Amino acid sequence: MKSATKTMKKKARKAAPTRRDVLELCPVRNPDLEWSEHDGQVVLHVKHVHTSWKARLLGVFMELPRGRNIVLDQVGTDVWKELDGQKNFAQVAQFLSKKHKLTLREAEISLQQFFKELGRRGYVAFKKQ
Repeated sequence: MKSATKTMKKKARKAAPTRRDVLELCPVRNPDLEWSEHDGQVVLHVKHVHTSWKARLLGVFMELPRGRNIVLDQVGTDVWKELDGQKNFAQVAQFLSKKHKLTLREAEISLQQFFKELGRRGYVAFKKQ
C-alpha cells in the first residue's frame, strides 16, 4: 500500500512550464545586486557574506575577499541592459536575434541558458506579465 501512495505522490508533481509560458515571463534584475558599465561591458559587483564558522575563523587569521566582479561579454551586456522588468523573454529574444544575427530559436536557447545560470545565482528573477 505504501508504494502505491508514493507513486500517486510522484504523479501529482507540478507540470513543467510550456514554451509559451516561458516566453511570456519578464526577467527582472535583482535590485540588491550592484552593477556598473566599464568600457562598454556590464560588470556585476557580487558581495560575499561569510557566515559559516569556517569562514569566520579563517577571517581571524587573514583578510577574506568581500566580493567579486563578474564581467559580462557583449551578448550578456546587451541582454542585461534589456532587463527593465517590462520586456518579456520573447521580446528580449527578438532583440538578441536581430542585434547578433541569430535565428530566433538560437537566441531563445542562449537566453534560456543565460537566465538559468543568472537565476541559479540569484541575479535575476522572473515575473508574470
